[in-house]
Amino acid sequence: MISFLVDQNKKEVLFMVEVITYKFKKFSEIVDKLCALAQIPRYFRYVQKKTFDNIQHIFLLVAKEHTTYGYRKFVESLYDSKIPEYIGLKKIPHFTTLQKFAQRLGANLLDKLIFLTRTLFKERGTFFGADSTGMELDHASAHYCKRIDRKKPVKGFVNLNALSDLYNKIILVTKIRKKRRHDCSDFMPMFNKVKNLDFDFFVADKGYDSEKNHKAVFQAGKQSLISMKNQDLPIRLTTGVHRKKAKREFEYGMYTQREITESIFSSLKRKYGSKMKARKFKTQKIELLCKILAYNIERVIKDIIEMLIYWKAFLQSLLLN
Repeated sequence: MISFLVDQNKKEVLFMVEVITYKFKKFSEIVDKLCALAQIPRYFRYVQKKTFDNIQHIFLLVAKEHTTYGYRKFVESLYDSKIPEYIGLKKIPHFTTLQKFAQRLGANLLDKLIFLTRTLFKERGTFFGADSTGMELDHASAHYCKRIDRKKPVKGFVNLNALSDLYNKIILVTKIRKKRRHDCSDFMPMFNKVKNLDFDFFVADKGYDSEKNHKAVFQAGKQSLISMKNQDLPIRLTTGVHRKKAKREFEYGMYTQREITESIFSSLKRKYGSKMKARKFKTQKIELLCKILAYNIERVIKDIIEMLIYWKAFLQSLLLN
C-alpha cells in the first residue's frame, strides 16, 4: 500500500511539474477540449484551404492575448517556440492570416467557449455576481498628453458587462458595448443564460437595482443580494414587491462577496492589459473575448495545480502516519 502511494505521489508531482513547465501545451489541450464540447467544426467551409484549421486559429488568438504581443511579434515568437509542435502546425502562419480569421470569427462562438469553461472545474460555487468595467482604447503616452494639454481621452473605452462565478473566479457571460449604457439594460440577457445553473446567491451593486431584476432572481429560486439605491429608506416606503423582499432578506456579510467581481477585473487587466490594440469594434470584441477566454483557461490550470498540491500533501500525511 505504501509503495503504491509513493508511486502515485511521484506521478502526481511529475505531472504538476509538467503542467507548470509546458503551460502552452496544457493550454492547447484545454482549447481543444472546449472546441470539442462546443462542437466547432475543423473548417467552416468545405472549399477553403486546409493549411490551418479553426481550432489552431482559435488557440493562436487566445495564446496571442496570453503573451500580450501584437500579431507581428506573436508570429515571430512562434519560430522559437514549441507552440507549433503542440497544435500540429505544418508551417508558421503569416500574421495577416490571424488578423483575417479574427475578422471572420463570430463573437457568439467565443461566448460559447467562455461559458463552457465552467465544466472544467470540479467544484461549483454558490455565489454568482455581475459588474461592469471599461477597457481603454487610447494609446497616447502621458508625456504627449501633457505637452498638448489634453485632459480627456480621444477614443474613450469599450464597456464590458460581465456575469461571473465568484467561487472559481471565472467570467461566464459577457455583454460588450461600444458606448456606456446603464447596467440594467444588459442584466436580463446575461442572467437568462445562467438562471438554471446550480447556485444560491446573486450579488451585484446598486447599478443593477430594479424590480424586474430582483423578480427574475427570485423566480429562478435564488436569493437576491443586489444592493439598493436607497438602502436607508424604510421597507414600507420602498417600491416594488420583490425589492421589498430583497431589502428584508438582505445580508451585508454575504454581500461582501461582490468584491470578488472587482478582483476578477483587476486580474484580467493586470495579466492581459487594459488597453485594446484592435481598431474596429468587431475585432475589439474578439480581442476582449480572447482575453477573457485566456483568463478562464489560466484559472483552470491554476485549479489543476492547486488540486495536485492538495493531493501531494494528503499522500505525504498518509505516509507519515
